[in-house]
Amino acid sequence: MKIGIIKNKKKEQCDFYAEKLEQAFIARGAEVTCGEQSEKDNAIYDSADIIISIGGDGTFLRVAANTIERRVPVFGFNLGTLGFLTEFDKNNIDETVEKIIKGDYSIEERRVLAVSILSEGGEKKEFLGYALNDCVVSREVLTNVAYLKLFINEIPVDTYPCDGIIVATQTGSTAYSLSAGGPVIEPGNDVVLITPVASHSMGSRSIVARPESSVKIQPVEKNKSMCVILDGHLSRSLKHGDVVCCENTDRKVRIVRIDPPNFYTTVTTKLFDRGNSAREQKD
Repeated sequence: MKIGIIKNKKKEQCDFYAEKLEQAFIARGAEVTCGEQSEKDNAIYDSADIIISIGGDGTFLRVAANTIERRVPVFGFNLGTLGFLTEFDKNNIDETVEKIIKGDYSIEERRVLAVSILSEGGEKKEFLGYALNDCVVSREVLTNVAYLKLFINEIPVDTYPCDGIIVATQTGSTAYSLSAGGPVIEPGNDVVLITPVASHSMGSRSIVARPESSVKIQPVEKNKSMCVILDGHLSRSLKHGDVVCCENTDRKVRIVRIDPPNFYTTVTTKLFDRGNSAREQKD
């Protein structure tokens, strides 16, 4: 078995746990290659049977983006503060590694959004990337209100005076969309979630669209500086006339699960009770 380990060196004890993992896999006859999140070493992704991400959810999202086309399963080792997407228990390394070597795990597939930029009146379509969590169309200058026109299946829904609009997957429903007032969506519901951010309209609420829906967002103010952001790390400025198009795709992130926690237990302990957990860690 070939294992690829991608680590976020900004996280405390990252090198320590990466070395422990590497030694545990090698001791069981696996071939291990390590790299850093900042590196674009495609050879690790191309040759690995499983990729292990060491860091937080942000690291996991960056690593997962590189596994989509290759269909390589990815396993999250959490060194972050929340760890909603990551499962690895750092206090139980040997048992976890043993299960991976034996194939004693399941694969959970999460659908991603395909995000494109339409320009020149829709004549030109440029693929921007995939989003496991969300695509955000946002203002670049915080002092300006953005005016964003929303279309679902080519039908105009509304023009929102707001900070931005989030288009999220089910996975992303517990991320930025949640903090903006959006609903929590249980895994298995491959819907498209649209949530305005800090809208100046009293009637602005999240919209849950069907999985096959096409969502388009068009900035309507010519002199406003706007950008599009994928999963919090891939961003690009928008030109006047650009339209952001988000659609569900057959592409999926394949997540390795060994002892998958109950979704609602995870929501309760990691999101709703986060304040208590943070206080306990601080103490």
